[in-house]
Amino acid sequence: MIQRIQSVFLLASLGFLIPMFFIPVAGLVSLSGEIYAFDLTGFFQTEGEKITFISRQYSLMIFGILICAVNAVIIFLYRHRVLQMRWCIYNIILIAGLLGITLFIIGSVREMGVVSCHLPVVFPVVSVIFHYLAYRSIRRDELTVRALSRLR
Repeated sequence: MIQRIQSVFLLASLGFLIPMFFIPVAGLVSLSGEIYAFDLTGFFQTEGEKITFISRQYSLMIFGILICAVNAVIIFLYRHRVLQMRWCIYNIILIAGLLGITLFIIGSVREMGVVSCHLPVVFPVVSVIFHYLAYRSIRRDELTVRALSRLR
């Protein structure tokens, strides 16, 4: 049910999470001058059209896919508001974990060269904000339904 504002917030959150798989989150210039990029799929080196994967981050990629799947499931739980609120909180915790792991990986390669973070580093933070706004809207709907049930 896309008409509800919380569904729009959850779709916006999903819209900020999916590009993290394709847009580099950070760049690394090694001491030897080679340029690497990092997204949720791993570290890779680009030379023109050729992309060479240096290190695959399968655990991070699976974690990101899990978060996106949970986000999609939350959208379709619109009939079960209490469950939807609970899963929103769980997904906020998962997104915070994704951000923490991403920043840990970026911090662990700092000794290899100069690391520069790109705009998609803040996408999980924006996604958490949208999840919080969705949680508030779901809670407001639930309180309204309970208040109307009392009036009957």
